[in-house]
Amino acid sequence: MKHKSTLAKLLAKENITVQYGNYQTAWFDIKDRVLGLPQWKDVSKDVTDLLIGHEVGHALYTPFEGWHDSPEKLEGCPRSYINVIEDARIERHIKQNYAGLVGPMARGYKKLFDDEFFGDLSDIDWDEIKLIDKINLKAKIGTHLDVPMNDEEIVFYNRAMTTETFEEVTQLCRDILAYTKENQEDLLKPPAPTGNNQEQKNENDDPTQNMGHDDMESTGGDDEYTRDQVNRDSEAEEESTESADGSSGESNSGSEQSETSGRDGETYKDEDISVTDETFRRKEHKLLDRDKRGYQTKVGNEFRKEVRDKIVIPYQYLAGDRIASTNLVEYDHYRDSFKTYMKEVKRNVNYAVKEFEMRKAAYRYTRAQTARTGSLDVNRLWSYKTNDDIFARVTRLADSKNHGMMMLIDYSGSMSNTMGQVMDQLLHLVVFCKTVNIPFDVYGFTTGNPDLGYDRYSGSGIPRFESKESEVDHCGTSMPQIISSSLKKADYLDAMFHIYLRKILCEDAYNYAERDILSRFEDYGSTPLNEALIISHRLIKTFKAKNNIDKMNLVILSDGDANQTRIAQSYDIKYVESDGWGESIIHIDGSKVKLKSRGKGGTTSLLESIQEKFNTQTLGFFVADGSYNWWNKIGDAQSNGEGYGIYGSDERKPYNKEYQKHKCVTFKDTLGYNEFYIVKNGKNFATDDDGFIVDEEATKGQIASQFKKYSKSKKNNKSLLTNFGKAVA
Repeated sequence: MKHKSTLAKLLAKENITVQYGNYQTAWFDIKDRVLGLPQWKDVSKDVTDLLIGHEVGHALYTPFEGWHDSPEKLEGCPRSYINVIEDARIERHIKQNYAGLVGPMARGYKKLFDDEFFGDLSDIDWDEIKLIDKINLKAKIGTHLDVPMNDEEIVFYNRAMTTETFEEVTQLCRDILAYTKENQEDLLKPPAPTGNNQEQKNENDDPTQNMGHDDMESTGGDDEYTRDQVNRDSEAEEESTESADGSSGESNSGSEQSETSGRDGETYKDEDISVTDETFRRKEHKLLDRDKRGYQTKVGNEFRKEVRDKIVIPYQYLAGDRIASTNLVEYDHYRDSFKTYMKEVKRNVNYAVKEFEMRKAAYRYTRAQTARTGSLDVNRLWSYKTNDDIFARVTRLADSKNHGMMMLIDYSGSMSNTMGQVMDQLLHLVVFCKTVNIPFDVYGFTTGNPDLGYDRYSGSGIPRFESKESEVDHCGTSMPQIISSSLKKADYLDAMFHIYLRKILCEDAYNYAERDILSRFEDYGSTPLNEALIISHRLIKTFKAKNNIDKMNLVILSDGDANQTRIAQSYDIKYVESDGWGESIIHIDGSKVKLKSRGKGGTTSLLESIQEKFNTQTLGFFVADGSYNWWNKIGDAQSNGEGYGIYGSDERKPYNKEYQKHKCVTFKDTLGYNEFYIVKNGKNFATDDDGFIVDEEATKGQIASQFKKYSKSKKNNKSLLTNFGKAVA
């Protein structure tokens, strides 16, 4: 859908905001310059171009003044009359300026006409059709329908097709209404919808709430379709004999007239309607993407740039906030032990480096090419009489791929018990990447971002930074950049020391000093994993381009499922009803990502999207904090999100055996991950070991056996590091 958003901006000749949402129809907010698009289902390209081109026409040619700023000035101009005449004016202008839209708009209206969006016109008595409806049909359907008009009506039609200003539009509407009262008085009647109260307006509606073209007001008024209304409409349409003359069966609002509210609360009743215009608007819901139950698929947009810039905390900004907000200086005495620890880390990463280099070399040799050099091989000259191949050869190894890594670490509160081990693994992983020259970025993800109005210290002192309508709710998401290969040497060492310091302070279960060194952006919160993955689409895109990455790896370490993703909705706009817990579509960087659900199913969908868009390998490490979560996640991974745990003893045996051998359970291609590792909280996730200890009187065989066990346990204790070295090569 990116090209449609770009098309709309190009046509509008300005950087208008294009947003998707749970709307009944496309609309344009003239004042705030926002184009709203619903999620259409199986709509042809011509119909899409027609609907977008139509709304851009309002963006270019419909004035805010006189139309929406003072509705009382429109008394005597029925709203649907204005819709018809203004549509004719703006569509004529946009087709004159963009000749490429002429064909798509004509074909789009032909498609909608064939689908009876203007009513059933197969057997129509034109004597029963009002002038405004004849103008609407002739202007939009054109040569596909022969619309008879007398000499007087042709004059009105020609005026409609040549109006230049909005004032001319309103004057023509008054003249058409006067002609209808004089010549078609028996056809003057209020709208007669099929089975709902759409045309009834709330007299208490604030007219300043909807400042856009009438298409926007159709999404914001009481005429919005809900699931039950759609079902009633479908039943009523099957029984109704309605045609373009407005005749129909019984209606709940058959005696009501369309109303327009003025600034002072005074209500002006429209004296008539365009039946074809009202029929079209009642049927627009059929274009929407709905499930079998009648719910519209929930639609949202990624965070706008202003929000993304607040969610992602660059390291320099994070470091500055640490200095300003914490007692970091008090822990400088740990720097000596940090140097000693780093020497041990460099020795430990040899396991992963070995796995990586072996697999990298295998990749190069399996793709090696041998060719003649054109130089004689002196060792083969003796065979020149019987062998034509006496030239030296050269073997060219395939170029190894440029690797890259991005890592997301769960900073939710439940991770506090294992954060020391996680930081230990992270330090080993970073040193590994540095050793084999892999560019990397590491981000945490948590909630409580003070720049978005969440602050553990300020209480209600900072106003909340609101998510905009139809935008994924940021929920205070914070993604601090913990460390990066792109940091300057001094910043890199400071970042490594802070990771080490957090490891040390977390290892003491009774030491609460950890909070004293944390920035406000990295404090423990909940698990906005889906929000972090939405942001990661753009982070990975930028990272790959910056570092010329061929093989991208995304590593996620967490101990629980993602929060439910929410989509912000304006209190001023009412929506087509959607399933609160079902499928959703999120528009991310010009692409649609359909989420299976807004929790862990959404995580799977977002990971699959990242794999597809960026050819990324995704590795997941789940840290179970108890037996229930351990077996529940194994069942989840085994069934690719459809299971509810492993409870039978026979089912558990192979996983217990695998865990005893490798200290983790591994799954491939599940839950959106290429490889998914389930590990247990605590020591089994650490990188340390108990040392190589043997009895003084042990025999050579016992010493050898003990050494094998020691080497194996030491390697298994580095589960994340060892598996990562294998996977990323």
